[in-house]
Amino acid sequence: MKLKNVWQLDSQSHLIQQDLFLHSDQIVDFDDGGDELDCHDLLVLPGMVNAHFHGTSTVTRGLFMDMPVAQWLNDSPQGQIQQRFIRALGQCTEEERVQLSLYEYSSMLKQGITTVFDCRLFQQDYKAKKKAGELSGIRLTLEADNPSQLDDQPLLRTALPLPEESGWSVEACAQAQAWKRNYPAALFKAHCLETELAVKTIQSKGYAHTIDAYTQARLLDEHSVLIHNCKASEEAIQLAAQNHVRMINCPISNLKSQNGISPLKIMLDNDIEIGLGTDWGRLQMMDVMKLEYLLLRDQHVPNPAQTVWKMATEWGARCSGWPQTGILKPGMQADLIFLRLHEPDFQPLISTSNFSDVLQNWVFDGRSEWIEHVMVAGNWKVKNRQLCGLDETQLIAKQRQLMKKLVAETLK
Repeated sequence: MKLKNVWQLDSQSHLIQQDLFLHSDQIVDFDDGGDELDCHDLLVLPGMVNAHFHGTSTVTRGLFMDMPVAQWLNDSPQGQIQQRFIRALGQCTEEERVQLSLYEYSSMLKQGITTVFDCRLFQQDYKAKKKAGELSGIRLTLEADNPSQLDDQPLLRTALPLPEESGWSVEACAQAQAWKRNYPAALFKAHCLETELAVKTIQSKGYAHTIDAYTQARLLDEHSVLIHNCKASEEAIQLAAQNHVRMINCPISNLKSQNGISPLKIMLDNDIEIGLGTDWGRLQMMDVMKLEYLLLRDQHVPNPAQTVWKMATEWGARCSGWPQTGILKPGMQADLIFLRLHEPDFQPLISTSNFSDVLQNWVFDGRSEWIEHVMVAGNWKVKNRQLCGLDETQLIAKQRQLMKKLVAETLK
């Protein structure tokens, strides 16, 4: 396929116009003589990566407002409503579970998110999320419960959990060590140093911090991804860097849960690649990028727009186990988003040999409504703002019906 006269960003984030060639699921450097699409008024960028997301959690939005994570599901009136709603969710049929995830994945595709790392809400959701991934066509990394669920398909990867602070034990550590030995190339993930309680819990086990515990257990390497790290010290970050670990930041979730701001500059100064995630109850990746940009500015990180975009694309892709996507160059997967270049609120776009505001305008002021088309592995998933292969009207109607049922069950 030939994308004619497409606008792209070069390595310096300057606008360039040239043809882009696709063959099968990849970007290539030759014309295969296939279909052509004129892109003279479109900016083509790599698809974005939601590197940490608890699938199905979006239907709980508002239920956990103004409540620290440690108090969730308690016996307060708000906690009791949370309990009842979660109980109703747990009683959903397999078809309803597929619907919930299919709605979330489709919503992300329309935002230009082509890859999602889903850490689930319930263990029993694994099959439903796998099915929803297949139906939507999104590139999916899915947390597995154990090695029997490890899978490697064109659009599916699985990741294994590392023991976290609240569940740290000799037995859990030994199990993770065995999994690491037997599956050395598998992706391993963990929520890490997210809260003060997590810090105190791991210190009560005799460790300086969680990364110290992982290091002593020899559980960290280039296939390890640590999520949040709000309470990570400089020493912990340096130790993570020595172990070639990647990290994922969820700035909106961290602040909403009163867990604070991750030390991003220290991570970047130690050459740690950072992905971005919406985490719990949210789908809006553009909001995450905007806040991350402001946090980088506040921490005096140079070129914040370029750094945020790396987090949202190539770094996030590697955090999610997909090193072959996130960059537009031959040999990489054709995961692409097509932006309408001449949207008034995208302007002015000025790109000269020594200045460009294009990425700044997209990262800080961009809107998902500007996305005209989305492609995953060379296949159209959104065309002219409409989902491909799915009945969007029916999908929304089913979601409304299911939400009414969940609310009714909660208020019984």
